[in-house]
Amino acid sequence: MNKKKALSWVLLISWLLIIFLFSNQTGPESSNVSNGILKIIEDIIHIPLTSNVASFVIRKLAHFTEYAILGILCANLLKNYQKLTIKNLIWIFLFCALYAASDEFHQMFIGGRAPRLLDVAIDSCGSAVGILSYFQIFLFQKNKHKQ
Repeated sequence: MNKKKALSWVLLISWLLIIFLFSNQTGPESSNVSNGILKIIEDIIHIPLTSNVASFVIRKLAHFTEYAILGILCANLLKNYQKLTIKNLIWIFLFCALYAASDEFHQMFIGGRAPRLLDVAIDSCGSAVGILSYFQIFLFQKNKHKQ
């Protein structure tokens, strides 16, 4: 296995573990992380964001972002083995969506957490955006080298 493939595997497995560890936090621990991020944003923009709406938005953006990154890492790994075809991108998306569903199932067993279908949908949308972004960048780079 070459270094590029090995690095792709390490990054993907590490990210899957990071997602798992975030989901393994209890409800209060997860809230503390979200509130900490809100505090950092407040310090940067100098506008108070202590509402429930701001917390909700931060949490959902976190879901979207962590799965967008997952989609990118999955597409990158697959590119090292096969062409990025629409069929392969669909398989990547299905993997990410199933991981999102399993992640929500995992939260059933964590104190103060509950599975939410909305989170699976947000995670899946995030992975789709990550996969499609990676594919577009890959096509751009490929076309750039042809010129």
